[in-house]
Amino acid sequence: MMPDFSRIKLLCIGDMMLDRFVTGEVERISPEAPVPIFRWQSEKTMLGGVGNVVANLRALDVATSVLCRVGDDEAGGGIASLLAERGATLHEVVSPTCPTIQKTRFVSKGNHVLRMDRELVQPPTVDEAERLFAELVAALDGVSLVILSDYAKGLLTLDLTRRIIAECRRRSVPVFVDPKGSDYRKYAGATLVKPNRKELELVAGVRFDTAAPDFLDQVIATARRLLEVIGIDHAIVTLSEKGMVYVARDSRIDTFYLPTEVREVCDVSGAGDTTISVLGAAYAAGAGFEAAMRLANRAAGIVVGKVGTATVSRAELERVVETDTGAMCAKVFDRRSLAAQVKAWQAGGLKVGFTNGCFDCLHCGHLSSLYQAKEHCDKLVVALNTDASVRALKGPNRPIQDESTRSLVLAGLELVDAVTLFDEETALPVVEAIR
Repeated sequence: MMPDFSRIKLLCIGDMMLDRFVTGEVERISPEAPVPIFRWQSEKTMLGGVGNVVANLRALDVATSVLCRVGDDEAGGGIASLLAERGATLHEVVSPTCPTIQKTRFVSKGNHVLRMDRELVQPPTVDEAERLFAELVAALDGVSLVILSDYAKGLLTLDLTRRIIAECRRRSVPVFVDPKGSDYRKYAGATLVKPNRKELELVAGVRFDTAAPDFLDQVIATARRLLEVIGIDHAIVTLSEKGMVYVARDSRIDTFYLPTEVREVCDVSGAGDTTISVLGAAYAAGAGFEAAMRLANRAAGIVVGKVGTATVSRAELERVVETDTGAMCAKVFDRRSLAAQVKAWQAGGLKVGFTNGCFDCLHCGHLSSLYQAKEHCDKLVVALNTDASVRALKGPNRPIQDESTRSLVLAGLELVDAVTLFDEETALPVVEAIR
């Protein structure tokens, strides 16, 4: 069951970035030097860093605010506009000396050719730190949970992080941390920390053998020692393709392991942001750690099947939660979500194809048609007539299979990448919505 997000509000604090994706073609090498010539086609900007956590929460319709530092520059203004478009509340400190962090990725045919970073990693000045804390005090009113998204870009210093956590504890507001670096002392007093395997290895000074029979036992023991030494209540360690594990500082509380959601992986960019977002939202809405983990695991499984820094909509997550056929159901989109997914594929340089039909009682002719369509594209979208539409076309005794069954059967085919329903006389409105 999906938690009720309508009564919660989350505050995100961390390093804000502006992500720019430049799409183009690389067809030859420059005669001036042995480097590829990148021919520009299009570009778009997105929220990065803690901004991607905000984007994930807003995609779930969670009331969200963000506390961050930006530069006194055009990129800082762009971030404010993108947050406003998402419906998020911005609490910012504008720095005259530290420019807004920007990461520009050059993408050709789905492959990253180059990434260019513009950043100056420096801690807040004394004045900036005081202004940030004052903004925090004002922003905490009515907040259900705080997420610290640390990208080690200077904002979350030892002193400021400890002051943030102390203020949250004083108000009984849980704090979830997505950590960075080799010293977690600044996170002391937090409710939960979410390192991945490599981050846990770094902070604990160990190396795990993922093929070892006792691999999971090693992770659990290491995570518990970390919690005891630092003074954090809970940890969820993400283990990439091996899933995730929950560990409590109190050894009397049961550990819980969850294998990963198995599906095609297109891009892992932002999967950690999706995980911490869903964990925080679910916990704030009253879910226990196990239920929050299951939901976050489903969400991460959806987002890695998308190109680029992506989010998971509430509708997508609800479809997965409401059925045991999660991998198939993740391919079934409403029209708005489909349009966003198509744009993401195209931004990655992928060619998107389209076909439509009733597909009632799938047979060899259907399969042949779908195979021929897929030969012309990288990603194939299938628009499916609803039950009402089929009855209008074929009479009152059709369809034999209802629209939910037909959707899942199509989504279960490897050559089909997205399925959406349409009720109109033709599929043209779907085409117009996603082009």
